[in-house]
Amino acid sequence: MLTLSAFYEQPWFIIVMLLAIFGAIVLAVILIKRYAPAFKSDDKPKSDKEIAEEEVNRLVRPVEDDEAAHQMEASAKDLETKTKTPTPEKKDDTLDRTVRPIEDSEAARQMEEYAKAHPEEAEALEDEKKEEK
Repeated sequence: MLTLSAFYEQPWFIIVMLLAIFGAIVLAVILIKRYAPAFKSDDKPKSDKEIAEEEVNRLVRPVEDDEAAHQMEASAKDLETKTKTPTPEKKDDTLDRTVRPIEDSEAARQMEEYAKAHPEEAEALEDEKKEEK
């Protein structure tokens, strides 16, 4: 005889009930935070500008020594003049890479095989070399 297990012992029923219980807990927490006066916060969120000002004021200390302030101004001016000087441009080596000889023998062998398989491209390359001379 076939016995049926109880409805509440089915795996899908257990999963659905767990989700329903946790969902009810989350809903209760949301409603309590929204409507219960004891759990409401009166703090308004600060703007990014206010947060940045507080952080700068916390980290930066005013300079009280005149000599130190003068040295800081001088170093700031030196830094500005150093950053304004142009830096030399880097040399573009793309042409160097195209004309330098092949150092890998395997790559050279593959290029020769390709030239043999495609003679029309090899002829075009040879014509270009003749025109350059």
